[in-house]
Amino acid sequence: MIIAGLLIGAAMPAFMSMVQRSRIDGGSRQILYEIRSAQSLAISRGGVFGFQWGGDPGPAPPPLPGQLNSTYRIVLDTNGACNFPAVGAPVDGTNVIRGWFNLAGDYPGVTIQSVQDNNNTIIGEVEFNSRGASVSNCTIGVTFPVTIIVADNSGAVRCVDVMRAGRVSIRALGAACP
Repeated sequence: MIIAGLLIGAAMPAFMSMVQRSRIDGGSRQILYEIRSAQSLAISRGGVFGFQWGGDPGPAPPPLPGQLNSTYRIVLDTNGACNFPAVGAPVDGTNVIRGWFNLAGDYPGVTIQSVQDNNNTIIGEVEFNSRGASVSNCTIGVTFPVTIIVADNSGAVRCVDVMRAGRVSIRALGAACP
């Protein structure tokens, strides 16, 4: 019994590290999937769809008051001029495709640390046009790639990069995020 207890005690830190690593990897893949979903909707429905983070875009950088760092939603820009549905708009499948979703609910300890462009400017959304290209209708002067930094409470980070032409990928492990 003592030997079994020692073995379990010695293996526990490695096991907990593996669980935490799987959470941040899963959260990063979830973000990648959601961004690709917005891109696919833009192509199939022929409009501008966006992945919004932390609250509706506005003059204050995200997160806006009352919003969590780990929340996001998928929406339609109804006229291509940053006419996104309001924060409390219902999920109707037309304008609000996915209501506010808290990433940390499914992946405890994992948050979206920031969404920023290549100049480290914090932005509130990533948008796609009907050709699947990433556009910046709402933020003037965005430089690509746009990077979504996903972090966990142990300090580990993953970067989801969105290129101008629409390619979305998770940066290789060990690569530095901005």
